[in-house]
Amino acid sequence: MLGVLAVTVLLLSGCTTGVGQSEAGAGGLDDKTPVTISLWSFFTAREKGDVDARLKAFHKLYPWITVDHVGGESDDNIVQSVRGGNPPDVAISQNSDSVSGYCATGTFQDLTSRIAAAGPATSSVLPATAAYTSYDGRRCALPVLADVYGLYYNTDMFQKAGITAPPRTWPELTEDAKKLTTFNPDGSIKVAGFVPFLDFFENNVGTFTPGFDLDWYDAAGKAQMANDPNWAAMFTWEKQLVDWYGYDKLQTYVASLGAEFSPQNPFQTGKLAMAVDGEWRVAFAADQAKKFSYGTAPMPTESASRYGSGVISGTTIGIPKGSKHSAAAWLLVKYLSTDTSSLVDLTLRLRNVPTTTQSLADPAIRTDPRFTTMLDIAADKDTRSVPGTWAGSAPRELLTQFAQSWAAGNVPDLHAGLASVADQIDSQIDQASAGESR
Repeated sequence: MLGVLAVTVLLLSGCTTGVGQSEAGAGGLDDKTPVTISLWSFFTAREKGDVDARLKAFHKLYPWITVDHVGGESDDNIVQSVRGGNPPDVAISQNSDSVSGYCATGTFQDLTSRIAAAGPATSSVLPATAAYTSYDGRRCALPVLADVYGLYYNTDMFQKAGITAPPRTWPELTEDAKKLTTFNPDGSIKVAGFVPFLDFFENNVGTFTPGFDLDWYDAAGKAQMANDPNWAAMFTWEKQLVDWYGYDKLQTYVASLGAEFSPQNPFQTGKLAMAVDGEWRVAFAADQAKKFSYGTAPMPTESASRYGSGVISGTTIGIPKGSKHSAAAWLLVKYLSTDTSSLVDLTLRLRNVPTTTQSLADPAIRTDPRFTTMLDIAADKDTRSVPGTWAGSAPRELLTQFAQSWAAGNVPDLHAGLASVADQIDSQIDQASAGESR
C-alpha cells in the first residue's frame, strides 16, 4: 500500500505548477454551444450503468451537453492524465484520502468561487464532507454519496444473552462482547462478541475517530497521537479486550472467518455478534442472508453528548486541471453532487448515503430502519471525517502498522510508540508537500 502511495505522491508532485483553472465557457449557461464533455470514474458494470442513468437525466436538463462516461479509471490514471496534459473534463474519485492532495497541488481545480456563486444549490452539502473535499481553504471537490459506519449487532444473540440495547459506550461494548462470546470445548473461540483488532474489516483508526474523539493534527498541522490522550485511551481499550480473548486465540479465530464481502461474512453467518460496518452491509445482508436478524446503531462514544455521530467519507467529484470545457463540467459536478432526485436515485441504486440535507430527509430512502440509522449518523452534527493531508492515506497506513504491533504486544511503551508514529506521519507529510508550508 505504501508503495502505491509513493507513486501517487510522486505523480502529485508533478502537478504543482499553479492552481489555475480553464475558464472555457463553451457549454455553460451563458454559451449553450453543443459540447461533449468527458467523465472518468471508477465505476464498472452495473454501477456504471446506474451512473449512466443519471447522465441521461442530466442531458435532458442540459440538452446541449453530452457526457462521454469512461468507467474503470483509477485515481492514479486521473493524476497521470493531468500530468500528460490530456485530462477528462470531470473526474470521480473513490479515494477520499487523496483529494486534499489534489486540492493542494491543483490537480483538481479550486471550486470555491463556483460554489459561492451557486448559493443555495450547494449550501445543503453536508458540512462534515468538507474535510475530505478541501485543503487549506481550497475546496476542489464535492461529495457524491458517502460511506458512514455504525455498529451492527445480532438481535437473536442479544436476546439470548439478556442484552436489551446496543452499547453506547466503550466499556459497555466490552461488557457485551464478553457476554456474547462463546468458546469451543478446546478453548478456541466459537463466536466472538466483537473483534477489537484495529485492522479487522472496517475497524480502523478512521472509523473509530469520532467514538474516541481523536485529534489528528494541531493548528500547525503536526500529528497529535502522542499529545491527545484519547489516542492512548483507544489503544488501551483495544489491548485490554485483545488480552481478554488472548492474542493468539483471536488471531486463529480471525484466520478461520469468511471474507468480508462474501456470503460467508462472519456477522451474516452468526460467527460474530457485533461488528463495525458501513451502510452497504444492509444491502449485502438482504442479498446474502435473508433470514438473518440484526439491528444497527451508532458506534459507542466516550462522551454521551456525542452519541449518534460517526465518521463519513466517500466518493468525490471534481474538475481536473486542464479541463477543456470547465463551464459545462461545473454544471455536471453541481448536478451529480447537489440534485436531490439524482442523489436519491443513486442511493436507491448503489445503497450508499446521500450527501445533502434534502436528500438525506427524502422518505423514499427511509424505508428500512437499519439503513435509516446510517442516514441519521450522516446527518448528526458531530459526525466528522478524517482530516486530509498532502500524504494521502500514509497516516492511516502508518497507524494501522502501529496498531498491529501494539495488539501483538510488540510495543513496550505506548506513549513512546505513539510519539514515534506521529513523527513518521509528520515526515511523510513534509516529504509529500516537498517542504512547502502547511
